[in-house]
Amino acid sequence: MSADRPVCVLVAALGGQGGGVLMDWLVSAARQEGFPAQATSIAGVAQRTGATTYYFEVSAERDPKRRPVFSIYPAPGAVDLQVSFEPTEAGRALSGGFIGPETTVLTTSERIYSTAEKIRPGDGTVALAPILQAIGSCAGRLDVIDMAAGVRIGRCHPNAVMFGAIAASGILPFSAETCRGAIGRSGVAVERNLAGFDAGMQMQALPATSISKPTRSFDPPPPALVERVLALPEPVQQMAGHATARLCDYQDLAYGELYLQRLGDVVDHDAGDDDYRLSVAVARGLASWMAYEDVIRVAQLKTRPGRLGRIRRELGIAGDVPLNVHDFLKPGSEELLDLLPAGSNRPKPADTDRRGRGVALKIKTSGPFGWAIMRGLAALKPWRRHSRRHRREQDLIELWLQAVCDMAGRDKELAGKLASLAVWARGYGDVRNRGLARLDRLVGNSRRGALADKAAYGDAITASLKAAYSESASEVQT
Repeated sequence: MSADRPVCVLVAALGGQGGGVLMDWLVSAARQEGFPAQATSIAGVAQRTGATTYYFEVSAERDPKRRPVFSIYPAPGAVDLQVSFEPTEAGRALSGGFIGPETTVLTTSERIYSTAEKIRPGDGTVALAPILQAIGSCAGRLDVIDMAAGVRIGRCHPNAVMFGAIAASGILPFSAETCRGAIGRSGVAVERNLAGFDAGMQMQALPATSISKPTRSFDPPPPALVERVLALPEPVQQMAGHATARLCDYQDLAYGELYLQRLGDVVDHDAGDDDYRLSVAVARGLASWMAYEDVIRVAQLKTRPGRLGRIRRELGIAGDVPLNVHDFLKPGSEELLDLLPAGSNRPKPADTDRRGRGVALKIKTSGPFGWAIMRGLAALKPWRRHSRRHRREQDLIELWLQAVCDMAGRDKELAGKLASLAVWARGYGDVRNRGLARLDRLVGNSRRGALADKAAYGDAITASLKAAYSESASEVQT
């Protein structure tokens, strides 16, 4: 940076992290000390977790004789400080050419997975090591902070912690005390934001290697099923315990017992080599499949005790402040018809809803009437066992498990591929119907296909899995 141009700060945040408020603090602090400043922003595509970009320029000279002319866009080679609330956002700035030897990069050690990472089956997470290595080789300095720790200390939003880290970077021409004054003048959660600011000021730069994938957390099994879970091989217990907790919440204790019974049949056919890798794969896929999403599950989640309190905490709204929550739903007619009794006639294709159609609903779940509607839907949980959708899902699950068990004793590798086919039991509506149809074609003739030409059958499964795990939506004939 030099006196003949402003100090340029590029901020990459996510929706809901307070990037706009951070810009207000920066502008307020700069002007308080007589430094002309300007901030612009490009909003993300979502209020929460959508990528947002903010750009801040401040004159390097206090009370300049001539009014400076600021740019509304960052320019490659002129960014003094690049701030990323999420480490992959720094990679986005690098790809845009905004990080160079003149740039100090400030980012965090916490990952927040993007939508593209979460919707991809399997492990769709972006590898951070190459990104950080590239940033470290291009930037003048790379600082990584533990922002989550600062948020816990200050009980504040991430923007206050990042504001403190920015002030401590030494890039800004104004003082940290002026930054504290900007927070005070805002009049919003001043005490907590100041605590977060001070925590950010004291953050020590961490090595880039401290950024790693979040550790998995597993729920313990329900007490009534602990002994049955512990009777399984040790490599399977953790996933099985987590699954039974989820399925008992999803349906009931008997549903969790059914899961363990099915998993036990697979374990009996598993030779135990490779730490029961086949059984672990089935344990994961079976749990996800048995907890398929439907309108009953949506209603159950929308009316969980404590949901409104969690929303208040996330938004920073006190308990005495009125809060209205509207949930927007658009179930298709097929999703509603799936609640009919098992064995009922399926409507003709012309009678079912076409793609994109559905019943648009706006339900005020913070009010008694809307909450009662959702609770009424959630109360249908015992009925789920008797529904047409439940019968269809369970029949295909049994067919899949039988195919895995049949193949386990003849070809362990092929059995593992069959277990992985559960990835097609995903999504809802047309996406799920197409996936289940594809899975049905493969597992329905698994024995006949393997006996006729095992190599060709294995190639068909491999091609199907490749299509499932790729980003391409192209069809693969199976």
